[in-house]
Amino acid sequence: MARKTKEDALATRARIIDAARRVFHAEGVNRSTLDKVAKAAGVTRGAVYWHFTNKAELFLAVKQTYTSEFDRLQELLVAREPPLDAIGRYLQSLFSALLGNVAARETFEIILLRCEYVEEFHEALQVITEPCTDILLSFERLYRSAAERKELKAGLDPLLMALDTLAFARGTLRAILSGQQTDIYREHISAIISAHMALRRI
Repeated sequence: MARKTKEDALATRARIIDAARRVFHAEGVNRSTLDKVAKAAGVTRGAVYWHFTNKAELFLAVKQTYTSEFDRLQELLVAREPPLDAIGRYLQSLFSALLGNVAARETFEIILLRCEYVEEFHEALQVITEPCTDILLSFERLYRSAAERKELKAGLDPLLMALDTLAFARGTLRAILSGQQTDIYREHISAIISAHMALRRI
């Protein structure tokens, strides 16, 4: 009986998170209410509060549920392969996964375009931006390694290249999330990334 109760609780939590993603995407996080989430999930408002103390906590649960696979892709940045290849493979894997997952795209759209990080969401901003800091450091380390291996074009600064690649990734992500160019990026993303990396290679 206890196991059944726990399974039911986990199923309810998952249903609430899925409903929150849909509501946040449709209405924006700041305009959404937990009442609307409860209605979309088919549960009571009390059930939502049983699992989440406030909307910011629910927002972070949505982020964790639908973007955790992208956080794990950072493991590609420590792979034992030529450093520029590692960066290229990370970017290819990142955008291939994004273009193949509607729920993930909607979640990134919520994070980047449909949430104002004020009041209770101010602390959530640190959680959102922390992975970018880690990725930037990994990019810089790999570009520095490429320079030491004489694989990076002479005169290119590893930190500036890392910042440029992070800006490239963010810009590409926003272009995909706009919805107007998704099909173009789906067709050409591999060539776009290859061209970006080719500018750095000797």
